[in-house]
Amino acid sequence: MDEEFKQKVMKTKIDVSVLRGLVITEAVNIDAHIGAIITNYFVLSDKHSSFSTMVLSDPYFSFGMKINIFKKILNKIEWKSYDSFKDDLHRIDELRNRFAHSMMYGFDGDLIYQKGEKPMGTKKAKEMYDEFMALYPKITEELDKLFWQIIGKPNPRENSVKKVG
Repeated sequence: MDEEFKQKVMKTKIDVSVLRGLVITEAVNIDAHIGAIITNYFVLSDKHSSFSTMVLSDPYFSFGMKINIFKKILNKIEWKSYDSFKDDLHRIDELRNRFAHSMMYGFDGDLIYQKGEKPMGTKKAKEMYDEFMALYPKITEELDKLFWQIIGKPNPRENSVKKVG
């Protein structure tokens, strides 16, 4: 391999690694937010309960499983959110999994991933990152609203915004 090609490969690896790290970091934040909502839904009186430490923090209790339980809570409490909220949660989970479990394919920033019954799919890491980051603020805003609703207290951010405005 010539030196220029090696440098291009390394730059692509670094670029994809940065995008992967950013998506995983934000997915961890969503995961923690959903975990806090689930814990407070089931055991509001003790947010540091055994349920939280023994169940939700277990490494085998996946992000996808938390989202499934979270959706059941949304249905049970009849939470009204924006129309595509559950679909957006599902998409966040898919994108997170693609970044977490996909290999780089080629030298242009593509990731190759399992695509249902089709053998494999490829997509630019930057495109998936942009899609994830477009969904992230909507998801976290809705999670924040739901968290404060579940614990039965006013959202301090809404109060501070009202005072300023």
